[in-house]
Amino acid sequence: MGRGGSAEVWAATDAVLDTEIALKLWVARDPADAAALASDLQTDAERLRRLAHPGVLRPIVVVQDGTTVGLALELADGGHLGSLRGAGYQTIVTAVRDVAETLQYVHAQGITHGDLKAGNVLRDQRGRWRLTDFRRTAALAMSTDAMSDETLAVSLSTVSPQQLDGGAATMADDLYSFGALVYDLLAGHPPLHPGITAERIRAEVPARLGVDGQGQTLPVALTRLVAVLLDKQPARRPGSIGAVRALLAEIAADSAAHGTRPAASGPGSGQSSQERPGGRARTRASGVPPPLLFGGLAVLLIAVLAVVVWLPRVVSERGPLVKTVAPVATAPAVETPPGAKPEQAAPAALDLRTAADAALAERLRAEEAATTLGAARWGGADWLEARRLAELGDSRYRERDFAAATSSFSDAAGHFRALAEGAPAAFSAALQGGNDALNRGDQSAARTAFGRALSIRPNDTLATQGLARSEQLDEILGQMAEAAAHEEAGDLSAARAAYAAVLKLDAAWAPARTALARIDAGLAAGEFERAMAQGLEALAAGRTAQARAALGRALVLRPGDPGARSALEQLNGDESRARLTALQAEAERLAAGEAWAQAAAKYRALLDLDATLAAAKTGLVAAEARAALDQRLEKQLGNTDRFNDDAVAASAQSAVDEATAVSSPGPRLAAQISRLKEQLKVAANPVPVQFESDSLTNVVIYRVAVLGAFASRTVELRPGTYVVVGTRDGYRDVRQTVRIAATGNPVPITVRCEEPI
Repeated sequence: MGRGGSAEVWAATDAVLDTEIALKLWVARDPADAAALASDLQTDAERLRRLAHPGVLRPIVVVQDGTTVGLALELADGGHLGSLRGAGYQTIVTAVRDVAETLQYVHAQGITHGDLKAGNVLRDQRGRWRLTDFRRTAALAMSTDAMSDETLAVSLSTVSPQQLDGGAATMADDLYSFGALVYDLLAGHPPLHPGITAERIRAEVPARLGVDGQGQTLPVALTRLVAVLLDKQPARRPGSIGAVRALLAEIAADSAAHGTRPAASGPGSGQSSQERPGGRARTRASGVPPPLLFGGLAVLLIAVLAVVVWLPRVVSERGPLVKTVAPVATAPAVETPPGAKPEQAAPAALDLRTAADAALAERLRAEEAATTLGAARWGGADWLEARRLAELGDSRYRERDFAAATSSFSDAAGHFRALAEGAPAAFSAALQGGNDALNRGDQSAARTAFGRALSIRPNDTLATQGLARSEQLDEILGQMAEAAAHEEAGDLSAARAAYAAVLKLDAAWAPARTALARIDAGLAAGEFERAMAQGLEALAAGRTAQARAALGRALVLRPGDPGARSALEQLNGDESRARLTALQAEAERLAAGEAWAQAAAKYRALLDLDATLAAAKTGLVAAEARAALDQRLEKQLGNTDRFNDDAVAASAQSAVDEATAVSSPGPRLAAQISRLKEQLKVAANPVPVQFESDSLTNVVIYRVAVLGAFASRTVELRPGTYVVVGTRDGYRDVRQTVRIAATGNPVPITVRCEEPI
């Protein structure tokens, strides 16, 4: 957005606050300098955040990242006040009155700006002129050494002679800077331009203003005011910015009275957008800027008479070069107590005026808060009393009765604060009143109440919805009457459609929701009765699937209904008993067919349905035992080649013995016993087996005998499987698994080691 001195300003988006901001960035020499700058900026930000005025551009947060320091500010990207250079004086007076109002508030808080110039007065999105870069921040962030010649010249253009000596900025310095700012805008260049230097600021008086940038002759009062503000001596400048503001209001009023209407200084002044440096533009909405937040013309003229009293005396007969000027901030005439010196009365009068200015600032803040909440539309007698007190204070201030003005301003501030504090209760009452009116069918009262609520909280969702509902109230009431007629005639379907149409217009309309629930209940009752009748009929006919579907619909329509639940329990019981019977028969059939594993599974399913069934328990024990025996026998039958091993043969014989002990064996078991006995008998009779070798290989029948080296040899072996191993020094071992049949082997078994190592 811009660059000045050692800082750059960027437009940015704050992702936490979800809003656009301005981000001012500095790069320090090292992290230590950055930390010091960030600490000073944080202190200053905390001071400025206490300024609750719409004309102050408030800081948001200070951040540091290494040598980079950032200051996030509210965004004001509508350009700076320098854009008005060359405009008509009416436009300029309108703008600087806003600046004076803000500066008056700042001074009432005991704070000075210290660096007031066109570049430090920015316009925000609403067209409001806002002060930024107060002197402490500017001084910390930008030293004279870091300034370019152009930046230094701009800064010197509004610096008072006293500030050149390095002293802390005072309110009188701000008044000088304000005068230099107005001069700059009216003349189109700063005072003493070109070639501004500190020596010229201390010694020279700027040329008297004559015409504005449009060629209009400037009012004498305006040129005299600027000259007084630029006086070298602080004591000769106006006593407060409030007095300056009052005179500006008088100048504006005189211009209007003579037919020279001030041009708008906000978005409606003919500029639809403000260009940021770098070419970025923001479109502005058309229209005149919002009125000043702190009241109307009476508030703006609070010190006119005071100015009228002193200004003629101060600037009378003053020419372009003035050697002496009478003090401006003269106190009101105060009776000097007997025995007191006249100069002793002045401090007391000044104290009274200071107190009045502070009370005025407090009243303006309180009035702004109440006005923002729309108290003028809902405050009633309390608002009228607060305004009466405020106007009374204005009148007493103009009469220079500062003590009475302070009292009236304080009373008015109290009333405005009470209105602001009562806004939540007033909002709740308005919202409740609107809802009550809706329920009564009183459209006019509902509109009024919700409108009052929105005047307090313009964007409140409930109030906005309430107002929208009230706009449709007449149509809703007509639909309700039509729906009620259908219901009375017994046409529940048509009534339901009509009530549903009402809820489409207003989903929150309680009478329609209640009626719709009633209609739905009536329709559901008839559907429930039909479902129950269908379910009971199907149950009696044994159509269990149809019965279950119909009874399920009945329970959906009326959850927990005893009749539907009882019928469904009966259906479940019948189905359970049928299932038990079928499982029992299937288990017994499988057991009879000696399919013991499948029979055991059926018995387990029976017990899952009813764990108390004794027959199922007995059947499961028998089936599991027979299934285990069957599995054991089948395993032995698959291992007959190893019956030549005595241990394996003994295990097989044990299984045969166990099976033989079963009473009434079925065909499967009998066949298993017979086959095992036959295999055991075969395995017990040895048969001759011929081996051949090369007389060099040592032959061993594993776990049977060592045959040694031979050319041919016959050995008696029991039928089955054997492992034969041949070994020979210097040759790779050979290993064979051979099966000996019950009839012997017709071909000799050759074992020779023939592969040298």
